[in-house]
Amino acid sequence: MTYREALAYVDGLAPRGWRLGLDRMREFAHRVGLEDALGVTSGASLPPAPRIFDQSDNPANQQSSPRFIHVGGTNGKGSTTAYLQSILHESGYRTGAFFSPYVYDPRERIQLGRELIPEGIFAGLTAMLQPIAEEFTESDFGGISEFEFKTAMAFLFYKRMQCEWVALEVGLGGRLDATNIVMPDCSVIVSVGLDHTNILGNTVEEIAHEKAGIVKSGVPVVIGQMPDAARKVVEEEAARKGSQVWLFGRDILVEEDSADRSLAVETPRGRHAGLRLGIRGAMQSHDMALAVAACDAAGATRTLGGLQRGTANSSIPGRFEFRRYRGREIILDGAHNSDAAEVLVESLQAHLRLGPGGKLILVTGMVAGHDPAAFYRPFEGLAAIGFAVPIDFHRALRPEDVGEAMKTHIPEIHVCATVQEGLGRAIDSAAETDTVLVTGSFYLVGEVGRSFLSTGESS
Repeated sequence: MTYREALAYVDGLAPRGWRLGLDRMREFAHRVGLEDALGVTSGASLPPAPRIFDQSDNPANQQSSPRFIHVGGTNGKGSTTAYLQSILHESGYRTGAFFSPYVYDPRERIQLGRELIPEGIFAGLTAMLQPIAEEFTESDFGGISEFEFKTAMAFLFYKRMQCEWVALEVGLGGRLDATNIVMPDCSVIVSVGLDHTNILGNTVEEIAHEKAGIVKSGVPVVIGQMPDAARKVVEEEAARKGSQVWLFGRDILVEEDSADRSLAVETPRGRHAGLRLGIRGAMQSHDMALAVAACDAAGATRTLGGLQRGTANSSIPGRFEFRRYRGREIILDGAHNSDAAEVLVESLQAHLRLGPGGKLILVTGMVAGHDPAAFYRPFEGLAAIGFAVPIDFHRALRPEDVGEAMKTHIPEIHVCATVQEGLGRAIDSAAETDTVLVTGSFYLVGEVGRSFLSTGESS
């Protein structure tokens, strides 16, 4: 199987949609033989299953299970996972990382160190998993979803690569997400906000309940900044499971050194100074602090140098990412809900390099499951022009609907037939002092970055 064939097979699973539930994922992992790689054991009622590979034949390959730090939340979980990945790697661990979603390359989901899974290994693992996945198609479980397949591939990859630690980002929700079959050494809930309400619930309490589902009995949980109602739900779940809580703002503190503008993070395990942010944005000190605290809580912290190098060298695509294209500055950011939009606006106000008279121009589209009217509200008074464009994704909203949602908040709106048209018109209308912002969906950011800015200059 070639990489293109493997990618075509995995992409072909996408029409099955997103399935929340652990029974099928657990059975898939069991048939693949992954229990020992997830920190869990199979139930006594499960029959013996063939293993894709068996390390017992070679004593030199004997290893313990990878250890996981499991990261959930409405916003900021990708950045927190990236900080964790970098800290663990710079601390000398053989580190796996799992991200959801990818932005430019499907292999971004599954990484070793800071490298994407090689195309050949992606193809090889797909070929190994495919016949087992196909066994489910006509079963009572139903066919394996795209996300379940990629998650199983990731776990198999970490096992074969003998990872010591894995920074594992939740896909959607938490309680019923396919990643939630692991037994982590620490759980992190970065934030809770109103997003995916059609799936996770209509209130922050209901959504917090889903996020809190990654908390495991006796396993510490790091909790980020969130509404009090959501925090209470998470803390109650942690108390019910006997899990120690480290709360941002109480147990986890961040302060800036006025002399060199470095940061210090204090946790119940100690104080770590001289830290710098590798990712730009208004909430990055918060996300970085949660990653540092999670390493402390999980027992993964080795040296101050590892923390310092790890935080400074962290990166993640599509989050307040600066490019230059045709002489104009472009920012790519996958914000797609109202809370993320508010943070993005705060980041723009703090970092935007608008000259005298400069204006912000949006190239934007959204997918179903989010509230467009709420998303564009924070841009009122900041964005001067909006170009609504289509997204090549089956859940994409019509540009006409996106444009209608922007009308109340942005004075000049244009609906475009293609992404290329929208980006071209935005560039043509931008003066040297203006900034073009591509936002509203990671799918749009990925499409623009891959198709039109691949030769652009990062900044």
